[in-house]
Amino acid sequence: MSTSLIITLLSFCLISSTISRVTHIEECGISRGCWRLPLGCKTSEDCSTMITWKHERRHLIVEIESKLVKAGQWIGFGFSKDDQMGNDTVFECQFAESGGAGNVVLSHNTAKNNVVLQKASEMLIRDGYADIENGKAMCGGEMILDNIHLDLVERKLMHVISSGQYNLFFAFGNIDSKGEKHMHGMVGKEAPWRSKEQVRFCQRCSSSFANVDTNGIIDFKH
Repeated sequence: MSTSLIITLLSFCLISSTISRVTHIEECGISRGCWRLPLGCKTSEDCSTMITWKHERRHLIVEIESKLVKAGQWIGFGFSKDDQMGNDTVFECQFAESGGAGNVVLSHNTAKNNVVLQKASEMLIRDGYADIENGKAMCGGEMILDNIHLDLVERKLMHVISSGQYNLFFAFGNIDSKGEKHMHGMVGKEAPWRSKEQVRFCQRCSSSFANVDTNGIIDFKH
């Protein structure tokens, strides 16, 4: 292999390793659904948190960007059949205290605690990432919507996201030195956010790629 080719490959690897994650808000209302916090914000300049989702066949591609979350914390993007926490499926990102690469998992939320679904996380999450970049928490991945291959125990703890309508929740909290998650805050900016209206996540549903900031389909409570 020539010296010039080696240098080119090394340069490509170096550039690739430093590429920043992007939240595709320019596709909101066109090919992606978006939830931007607080109500009325438009871009990463004035939004504290932005969440987008996009259907790709049987997958839901989720992107989350938040200025509220730092290393040593977790993010939960919850799907609930009602506007109350409890019996929820959660797309969860865990950020390493060191600031290095974190984890993306699926979990089940009850009214009082949260349990990581180990098998569902292994089988239904692809290309997950959770990093802190330039003072912002960036995470996402592909969530496979078909859970029929899970065992009965975990399958009962997961909603079939492609069926029905869901209120959305956004919450975050601390992870201690032992890796245990602590509950989110209850007041102010540390309290969970929830959508007033419900959203459908199906290939041909208009609300599945709604630009929630502009068309009023979803509003926020804090």
